[in-house]
Amino acid sequence: MDFRDPATTQQTSGAIPEHQAAFTSLCAEVDLPALQIEGKFPQWLSGQLLRNGPGTFEAGDDLLRHQFDGPAMFHRFGFRDGQVSYANRFCRSPMFAYIEKHHRLGNTTFGTPVGRETMQRLREEAARGDAPAVNPSVAFMEIAGDIYATTDGSTLPVRIEPDTLETLGPLVWDDVLQKQDCAGNPVDQWRMRGTTGHWHRHPRDGSAINYFVQPAHGEVKESYNFFRVPKGSVTREPIASIPTDQSAFIHAFCVTDRYIILPESPLRLDGALYASGGSVAGSVYWRKDTPMYLHIIDLIQKRLIRTIEVRPSYVMHTVNAYEDGDEIVLDMAVYDNGDHVWELGLDPALRPAGGIFTEARAPELRSHAKPYRYRLNPNTGAVGETLIADVCVELATLDYAQRNGVRYGRFYATGIDDRPTSRFYNQLSSFDLTSGDYKTYSVDRHYLGEPVFVPRPGRTAESDGVLLSVGLDGVAGHSYLLALDPASLEPIAKALVPHAVPSGFHGYFIGSRA
Repeated sequence: MDFRDPATTQQTSGAIPEHQAAFTSLCAEVDLPALQIEGKFPQWLSGQLLRNGPGTFEAGDDLLRHQFDGPAMFHRFGFRDGQVSYANRFCRSPMFAYIEKHHRLGNTTFGTPVGRETMQRLREEAARGDAPAVNPSVAFMEIAGDIYATTDGSTLPVRIEPDTLETLGPLVWDDVLQKQDCAGNPVDQWRMRGTTGHWHRHPRDGSAINYFVQPAHGEVKESYNFFRVPKGSVTREPIASIPTDQSAFIHAFCVTDRYIILPESPLRLDGALYASGGSVAGSVYWRKDTPMYLHIIDLIQKRLIRTIEVRPSYVMHTVNAYEDGDEIVLDMAVYDNGDHVWELGLDPALRPAGGIFTEARAPELRSHAKPYRYRLNPNTGAVGETLIADVCVELATLDYAQRNGVRYGRFYATGIDDRPTSRFYNQLSSFDLTSGDYKTYSVDRHYLGEPVFVPRPGRTAESDGVLLSVGLDGVAGHSYLLALDPASLEPIAKALVPHAVPSGFHGYFIGSRA
């Protein structure tokens, strides 16, 4: 690797980081039929890679405070006969329309507070029964054959047309869970439910599984409510409800053939602060001396069967889980605390003190998640914890279609190298869980996003395919789509994008329908 000497690259207080280009707003929408290519993309690679994330980091005249806050922008990389096309388009949401019309933020977000006037307008809209403004900037999920963009901020996925990236509107559920929680308790307010953008597909029956947080109502406690949407359906069916005294900020969970595992960390949300007009980031706190709870739901019994305590820690993203005899094997990217959430702040005042980019409007990631394996026994409550590898991982992926929820041997992740001045995702990793080995890939002054695995048709091995990641050249200030060999991480090809793609979150590959 051609790394610079860290001693010669120490950033001084107030310096602008090289990943700043990934946090510069992209206002233009383009449709480019052919990108310039270096190397050769596989001829068999046919379909579309969708990417999701914020498009701008301002709302008109209002500066947004956190990476989670910007209006959603969808990106599409198309593959055919070794060529790559690119297009991007904003989600035409009520949030986007309000910003276009009023040149300011008109909806609640994760990190940017809104004023009393905005909160009053939103309450009036809810009282009228208006569907909430959804900003689906996290991930994608297929439901009943359609592609939906998803978010943590609303239980309503938003349907899109993947070929044109057109916004087709939210899926407003018409089912029993609009009127009750998963325990059967009647509710009169479903619009304030939190959720996660990370839906899961059940490994055997193909149903879509997720949860929502039901706020306390009457004498009924706040609760996590898991449901499934059967394959081909748009109707939710309740699975189980888990009461909590105060919900955690949870972004992911795991599903196996029989179980759901929900990691509830000490990073808790004070709903009263949020309802008063603050932001989620301003309402979240670390509850000291509290373990992380691993809640295990039995999908057959449709109830919580065991809660296992582990050390205080935080999980933004899980990796995978599967059953091994009487045990559950659970792999997750684990932080020692919840600082990572604030480190994603754009406003220097929001980020934890002590950074080196004290004036930059870009995240400064100092916390490093490590991959840990937990062996859980839902019958006895026994638990074991093992470090998979001493390397930073985030946004972990795998051969999801074939390996989610079942025994698997390889996963991939982005991460941060161990140089003291590295403060954003600048390397990819590939982990062989059978041998225990792993490989990393990095290019000095380049920044690499979530790797998405695409299997080769007729593949014969778990790593038989290609790995796709959107990278940023921090010197040139433009992005590219990188293709690598999944096992060796040897680069195969690169498609150059003529601008910087804003740093986003998750991708979804759709095979060719031709």
